[in-house]
Amino acid sequence: MVLGAQVLGPGHPAPAVRRRVSHGVEALRRDRARWLVLTGGVGAAGVSEASVMADLARRLGVPEHRLLLEEESTSTLAQAAAVARLARAGGWDRVVVVTDRYHLPRALFLFRRMGLTAGGDPARGPGGADRWRWLGGAVREVAAWGKVALQAASGGLRRAAEKARAE
Repeated sequence: MVLGAQVLGPGHPAPAVRRRVSHGVEALRRDRARWLVLTGGVGAAGVSEASVMADLARRLGVPEHRLLLEEESTSTLAQAAAVARLARAGGWDRVVVVTDRYHLPRALFLFRRMGLTAGGDPARGPGGADRWRWLGGAVREVAAWGKVALQAASGGLRRAAEKARAE
């Protein structure tokens, strides 16, 4: 499964999305998964991250029947909970999470809290000017871990996991 990231508009994935989807497609080709699950709701661009990612995956040769879209989530916690519901409905409990290396530890923590057996496959880091955007994401990740700690302390993670299991 590939975690969403910023899209610039319909048909315009940002560099992080291109890296993540390309890596996910390669993992699919290596038979690491049966489906390519693409996550991400509607953001500032007015289109879901998952739909832009699916368009890119199709252009990279992924057939429609191998794509599963989750288009509601707007956070990593929401992605983990939504994928847990998809997994239970589909009768599977194992996922390989594709995202940027700096994001992977937190994503795996959250997916596992939702009751999934989660492994990681980090997308390759960017080159050129995109390195600064990647570094900014790594810095933001520190604050995101703080938010996870607050969610855990307040019982929010437990409630999200219970809800994902009940649906």
